[in-house]
Amino acid sequence: MLLAYWYIAKMRILTTLAYRFEVFAAVGSQLILMLAAVFLWKSAYSGDAPSTSVELDQIVTYSVLSILLGSVFICNVQDTIYSKIREGQIVVDFYRPITLLGCYLADDLGTMMSSVVNKVLPLFLLASIFFEMPLPVSFTSFLLFVPCCVLSYAILWLLSAIVGLIAFWVIELGNMGMVKDSIVRILSGSIVPLWFFPSSVQTISKFLPFQYTYQTPLAIYIGEISPIDAMKAMGIQFVWIALLYILLYVVWNKAKKKTLIQGG
Repeated sequence: MLLAYWYIAKMRILTTLAYRFEVFAAVGSQLILMLAAVFLWKSAYSGDAPSTSVELDQIVTYSVLSILLGSVFICNVQDTIYSKIREGQIVVDFYRPITLLGCYLADDLGTMMSSVVNKVLPLFLLASIFFEMPLPVSFTSFLLFVPCCVLSYAILWLLSAIVGLIAFWVIELGNMGMVKDSIVRILSGSIVPLWFFPSSVQTISKFLPFQYTYQTPLAIYIGEISPIDAMKAMGIQFVWIALLYILLYVVWNKAKKKTLIQGG
């Protein structure tokens, strides 16, 4: 069974490697975004210092790592489900002898693994050339950062899968996926850390899963969260993963009974 998932991931890696121009274009666009973010923060810190304990070098590392994580956290499952339902191909996937959502997860993991080689490593080297090498504040922070990123990705993927399954009822998702992605980007702290938001927004965000996708691992990396608080944050991540998994399980079971094939 695991070999079947690995085969799907391997085929996605090979497919992604075949489109070299797309890789170069993605690296170039991400590099431009990285330069703009870093210079924006340097300009912001050149005047009155923002009301936060985060230093300039920390926020630069935060911004660089946020863009790198954005290249790694591949969650195409919502678009995959939507296109499969719209084109009527979902029925073929239902006949597969392995779990359908597991196939989509393996496909996304394959894209992620290829992105690490094609995008993240070149961007990391370029960031080290243009700025200081974005190293973690300590080895302990790095050891906590890695599993926290795994949990962050699980939350993002489950959210995307749940949004994708809505297509079983509405057929046409429209801009719902883009709205979800925009909400995640803002409330996760991937663009601007929530430390710079009003206190009311910070309080509300603690009861939402979004800040535990980007800001939590990045804050661990730059040392803004202590190891003890990092363990507590990962405990909260586990809770959100459990809740989202249960929700996905319920929605998935209802979706299978609601299947409507369109197109071919």
